[in-house]
Formats: sequence, structure tokens, C-alpha cells
Amino acid sequence: MTRFKTPLYILAIAFVVFAGWMVRARAVSMLSIDFDEDDYLRASQEYAHLIRTSDWSGFLETNYRPEHPPLAKIVMGLSLLSTPEEALTPDAATTAGPNSHLPRALLTPARTINAIFGTLTVFLLAIFDPLAGLLLATHTFTIKYVSQVMLEALPALTSLVTVLAYVQSKKGKARTNWLVASAVFLGLTAASKYLYCLVAVAILIDWFWDEKQKGNLRPFYTQALLWGIFSILVFFATDPYLWPAPIERLKESVLYHAGYSTGASEVKNADYPIWQPFVWVTMSPTQWHPGVFLVAPDFFITLFAIFGIRHLWKKQRVFAFWLAIAFLFLLVWPTKWPQYILMLTVPLSFSASQGIRQVWLNGMEWWKDRKSREKIKYNPRETRQAIPWLIPGLIAFTLLTLLPFIFQLAVSVTDFNRLSIRDGFQGGIWREFLGGITGQIAAIQPEFPFDSNKVQFTGLASYGPVFDFITGSGVLVFNIIWASVSIALQTTLGLGLALLLHQKGVRFGKFWQAIFILPWAIPELIGALLWLNIFVPDVGFLALAAQKYGAGFPFNFLIGWERTPNLWFFVLLIPAIWYGFPLIMLASSAGLKMIPTDVFEAAAIDGATIWETFRYITLPLLMPLLLPALIIRAIFAFNQFYLLWAFQYWKQQSSTLALLSYNLFNPSGPFNGQFSASAIVNIITVIILIGFVALFNRETRSKEELKNA
Repeated sequence: MTRFKTPLYILAIAFVVFAGWMVRARAVSMLSIDFDEDDYLRASQEYAHLIRTSDWSGFLETNYRPEHPPLAKIVMGLSLLSTPEEALTPDAATTAGPNSHLPRALLTPARTINAIFGTLTVFLLAIFDPLAGLLLATHTFTIKYVSQVMLEALPALTSLVTVLAYVQSKKGKARTNWLVASAVFLGLTAASKYLYCLVAVAILIDWFWDEKQKGNLRPFYTQALLWGIFSILVFFATDPYLWPAPIERLKESVLYHAGYSTGASEVKNADYPIWQPFVWVTMSPTQWHPGVFLVAPDFFITLFAIFGIRHLWKKQRVFAFWLAIAFLFLLVWPTKWPQYILMLTVPLSFSASQGIRQVWLNGMEWWKDRKSREKIKYNPRETRQAIPWLIPGLIAFTLLTLLPFIFQLAVSVTDFNRLSIRDGFQGGIWREFLGGITGQIAAIQPEFPFDSNKVQFTGLASYGPVFDFITGSGVLVFNIIWASVSIALQTTLGLGLALLLHQKGVRFGKFWQAIFILPWAIPELIGALLWLNIFVPDVGFLALAAQKYGAGFPFNFLIGWERTPNLWFFVLLIPAIWYGFPLIMLASSAGLKMIPTDVFEAAAIDGATIWETFRYITLPLLMPLLLPALIIRAIFAFNQFYLLWAFQYWKQQSSTLALLSYNLFNPSGPFNGQFSASAIVNIITVIILIGFVALFNRETRSKEELKNA
């Protein structure tokens, strides 16, 4: 089998490259004209004209849209030399929409050169990891922005070469040559688009990490300084626009980005929340360009990347740093255009390939373990004795959980809507469901949203549009972030208060504990209305206090919270934490009382610090009681409804799936009267929560097995 390994490896790379080129070539010809393509096509035309006329001095004064360096524009200009020169694309403001009249004769070669760079990026990553290359080849946002007249394709390629050259330098052979190559391509990256230079930060951190572990930091400082200086020299050498006045023009170019990100009207009007980059990496532009992309695996690439990040850290730490730094930057950077995520799609694809491998290996291990386990022998007599005690619970489970779930499942595979409600409740739902699953009725492919006056079986056809909506609108991302952040803060507050009240010498401990439990005793809707009285615009306590005390009021920054997604999120977190922390506090308090004092005394004798005692003793001993409470609170937070419903100033993307399900058949909702869409959202919610609980059970079981080993 070994002799076939190399040919199969080469064949896999060839297939990945072929697939990457084919989907990019298809996008070149089929994608509609997008924002900024007219700007960069005009810049390319200017450079093409300078080359045709041999006006080399013109490079010193030419750089249309000088906020970006010129190298990528020059390269696209070279691609236009094979076409007849045409009239210069008209100048347009940054607020202008796409110019749909761009000549195809110019658009195609400029797009094609970028598609070639995108395919080369796929090729290099495929050499490193064929599966990662395949994921990058099919990532639709990457396909889109490397197949248009944009600046992303060249810096995405050069930044990958920068990292790969650095990785090769770590192997010790020809180290200096590889570091020089890394510096050269870092300079070319800077001369193409500044933001992609974040790979330098990832490299320096990884480099420092390695040398510190070796105890060899002094040579690192010298080598890193020379590496940085050489890359800067390459940057200036490949950016002729800077030569006449390097400092002034570079300062003007860099400072433009800061002013644009905070003052441009298009940025303000977009009003993207801080978590918008997570939305971009979980959705696909198939909604913007129907029929262009053959597959849309973006969501699953991100999902597997989450599972693979731990193994990416072990295998290639610099890629993990690259992914983390790029994500952190995009979260804090005010301009959140979707093309920026190409800064991280290479390490994202690499992490996803590791995640796929680990999920496969874990699945195989589970299957082998399942097959090797001895079958549990049941005692028939004990089973018969238990049946009478199980029947009431089974009846309740069937009536309250199983039957409603089956009904939701039946609705989800039909086109049940407000026009077909009469037929649906006269047996149409069950008629189509039973006929569909038995093969007696063929699934139809109706257009969405549905408007038939008779219920029809659609199979899984209606799942796609609904899933695209909850990912594309950001609802799913918001729901996950909302649950994660609120539970993290509830846990921090609840556990902190439990530890504080557990300390010796705390006076009126029981009284304070009773006070802190009160929010949990109040129904969520009532509590939400109480907080709404504080934050309601214009007439709430917050607005009235701001009017009375003026600029000196410390909470003035919250005025207008309903118009800003980030403030909206912050304001809603306050009542969510207030409502959820008591359960965590109670579970932690009960757990603390069960920990013997001898354990802490032994830790103190051994010289453990407060943090070490908490991390290695208190927290592990609390987990048996704390984890179930966390699961309960996580499920409630993921399904949060009343709080968000009471605060009516929500945006479509700032919604949980539970609230979205309600608004799907609300006249003002995004899918008015689409009951099947509401059922699909509920099914997706159940699947997510089942997966979450399954992962929790697996982690808990693994820890128990490790502890008992």
C-alpha cells in the first residue's frame, strides 16, 4: 500500500486544484458585478495605460483609491494588456452602488488573474493538506472574492506563502533562506493590502513561543528584527507610489482607514454588530448569487473548524495563532465588510480539515467500542416490576414531548402556510406526511415562500431556504453568542457570589443569599417588564435620569441603545444575568458545603495559592453539582423568548430561534404565515440542543473514565 501513497497524494492534489479552478472559472463568468469592482477596474486601467505608453514615471503619482497599496492593482493592470484599451471607468463615490455597465472584455481578464491567484492558494494549501485545500477550494465566500475585480486574491496568496516559508524555516534546513523568502512575501502582502499583514503577528508570536521554550530568546530578537526590516524594504520597493514622499503618503493611506471605519456613511448605515464576522463565516453568498455556486459548505467548514482548533494547535500552532488573531481583529475593527474574512479562510479551512479527521476518528472509536462492549443482561423479572412505575412517565413524555415533536416534524416536510390552514387541520398535514414517507406521494419543489391553498409534501426541500435564512440573517450566530456570553457571565457572577458568601466572617449570609435568589422567583416576563421600565426609550427611568442630570449622568452612553446592535446586546444581557445567576449561585453554594475543609487545609500546607486552590481543588469538586445547573441555564438561554419579546426594539438578526419561530407567522415577521418554516426552526433548535447535551454527556463520561482509571 505504501507504493501507492505518493501517486494517490499527487492525484488528490490534482483533483483539488482542478475543482478549485473550475468553480472559480464558473464564478468569473457568472457572478454579477459587485461593489468596488468599478474602482479597482479603473485603477487597473490606469496602470495598463502607463505600461502601454511606457510612462514609468507615472507609477510614482498613480494610485487610484490610495487607501490601498497598488501592487494588486498593477497586477490586474497587466492582465488588461491583452485587451484593446477602452474608455476609463467613471469615477464614483464610495457610497455608489455597483456599476452594472462595466465592459465584459475588461472584467473577464481582471477577474481571471485573481481566480488564478485563488487557485494557486488552493494548490499550496493542498500540498500542505489536501483536505484543507479542498475545503478552501469550495468555500463560497473565498470563491466569490477571488473571482471578482477585488484586492483579496493576491494578498491571500502571498500571506499563505509567508506562513508556509516560515513553517519550512522551523525544520532547520536552509533556515535563513526560508526566513528571507517569508520576509519577501510578507513585504508583497503589505504592498497588496495592509490588513493581511496580520500573519506577521501570528508568526512573531509563534516564533517567540518556540525560542522561549528553547531558552534562546536573544538570537530571536535579532533575527525577528532583521526579518521585519527586510519585509519593510520589500514593501517600499514594490510600492512605487510611496517613493516620492514615503512617510507622508504612507501616513495618509493608513490614517484613511481609521477615518473611514468610524466616519463613512456606508459603514454607519450598515450598522453591523460586533459579532458580524461570525455571521459571514457561517453563511454563504448563494442567496446573493443564485445558481453560481454548486455547493455551499461554509457553515460546515466553520463548524468542523471549531472541533479542529485544539488539534490545529498541536499540529501547526502558527495557523491557530493566525486564525485567532484575524478573528479578534475583525471583531474590533469597525468596518465589517464580508470580503475581510478572506484573511482567515486559509487557517479556517486547515482547522476544519483537522476537525473532520477527529470527528471521523472519534466516530470509528465509538463504533469499535460499541461493538466490543458486552451486551447488558436484563433481568425480565426486574423489568416487569419497573413497568408500572414507568407507565405514568411514558404517558406524560408521549403526550407532552413525543407527539408535539412528531407533529412539528410532519409540518416541517410540507408547505403548510396561512392559505392552506383549513386543509391542514382537516387532515391535510397527516395525509401528505404519511403519503410522503411511505413513497405514495412524491415531494414537490415549490418556490419559497409557499402560497398553495392545499398542503403539499415537500420533503426536505423547505429546510434549505429556512436554514439559509437563519444563517444569512445572523439569527443562528446571535443565538449561539447570546447563550454563550450570558451563561458565561451568569456563571461568573453566581459562582463569585457563592464563594464570597462561603467565606468565614460574612455577616447576614443567609439574608444576602435570600435576596440574591429573588430574581429567580420572579416569572421571566414580569422581570423583563421591570427592566423594560428602566430602559424603555424616552420615558424610561434611564432616559428620565439622563434628562434630569444631563452630561454628568454616568449612564448616558446607554441612551439610544435600541438603535445600536452592540448596545442592544449589552442592555439585554443585564436582565438575562440578573435572572439566571441565582441557580448557579445555589448549585455552587450547595457544592461548597459538601467539600471537606481538610482539603483546603492540605492545600494551604502544600503552599497552594488562592488561584491554584480554586482551579485544582474547588472547581473540580464543584463540577458534579455545577454542570447540571449550567446545562439547564444554557438550554433556557438558548430558548430565551420572553425577555427579547418584551423588549420590542429588536432587529431581525438580534433574535433567538424561539423568538424567530413566533415571528415567522407574525404579520411583521420575515416569513409571514409560513407555519412550515416555524416548524423547521423548532426542529433545528431541538437538533442543536440534542447535540449540545450529547457533547456534554460525552465530555462528562470521558472525565469520569479518566478519574476512575
